[in-house]
Amino acid sequence: MHVKNVINKVINGERLGPKEGLLLLREADTLEMGALADLVRRRFHPEGIVTFVTDTNPNYTNVCDTECLFCAFWRPEGAPDAYTLSIDELIRIMKTAFHNGATTVLLQGGHNPAIKLEYYLELVRRVREEIPGLHLHAFSAPEISAIAKYSGLSTREVLEKLWEAGLRTIPGGGAEILSNRVRKKISPLKIDADTWIRVMREAHQVGFKTTATMMFGHLEEDEDIIEHLERIRNLQDETQGFLAFIPWTFKPRNTFLERKVPQEVGGDRYLRVLALSRIYLDNFIHIQGSWFTQGKKMGSISLHFGANDLGGTLYDENVLGCAENRLRATVDELVYIIRSAGFKPAQRDTFYRIIKYF
Repeated sequence: MHVKNVINKVINGERLGPKEGLLLLREADTLEMGALADLVRRRFHPEGIVTFVTDTNPNYTNVCDTECLFCAFWRPEGAPDAYTLSIDELIRIMKTAFHNGATTVLLQGGHNPAIKLEYYLELVRRVREEIPGLHLHAFSAPEISAIAKYSGLSTREVLEKLWEAGLRTIPGGGAEILSNRVRKKISPLKIDADTWIRVMREAHQVGFKTTATMMFGHLEEDEDIIEHLERIRNLQDETQGFLAFIPWTFKPRNTFLERKVPQEVGGDRYLRVLALSRIYLDNFIHIQGSWFTQGKKMGSISLHFGANDLGGTLYDENVLGCAENRLRATVDELVYIIRSAGFKPAQRDTFYRIIKYF
């Protein structure tokens, strides 16, 4: 098979298989991949609108017993800088964010055995009651799995209880690379790829909409990236529960993995993987570019490599902050990035419904 045959399949709107995706990632010219991804983006979004959300991303605890080698955020219980926020503290942070214009709170934290299910349920209920204009987008698949383990319940039961409390969307974090070969190396205590997919399937069956993510640029091979995309595409075929896909690069600073991966991957690799994601995930409507991990110039370029969304303003974020990634953006800056790239900026909600055009 020649890469030109694969390119023709993309142009003709045909689905790629794993071998074809691998060939494209390895052999296609970067600018050619960008043009193909842009073609696919225009099929989904012919009007040229690029969206973003105003959000904040507080982290309720950094105590975690999963000890991922790629994470600079987690602390063991009893560490001098370990913390767990009370529900009152979280509500205060969220109210401040809401008053500053946030419409969504992306809430994630460590896997802390001391936090019981009632904490999560009360938090969801109180956000619904006290800040009804704010959407809570919370608790990734590994968190759901950890809550279930600590509570002696199944993940399905935890999801049903969170749904009853009022939660409606779940972030796609904790996916990293959905290859068990890689996960054993970078996060041996974390749920495996099959469990991540199972929890997401259960969430979709309960009624949740979720996102899917990928963190690359560490110990994965090209084949692992294809396996990741194939797994989430298959689940999307089955459930149609994913709202968007968000790929980003590993930040090595202050992690245990920094010794093996001292440098993060460059912009060319990011753009190639982003473009492949847009081309391969033919059942995902939205692909997000990452100004947050790549910088604002690369965020602008990502819009020509298949992305139709720039994520959020991220008023408050600690996980990547611990890896010395401290980029922030205002609404005006995101509007400028989108406009300067030749697109029409629009603010959206968590469900990708347009709130406001600029």
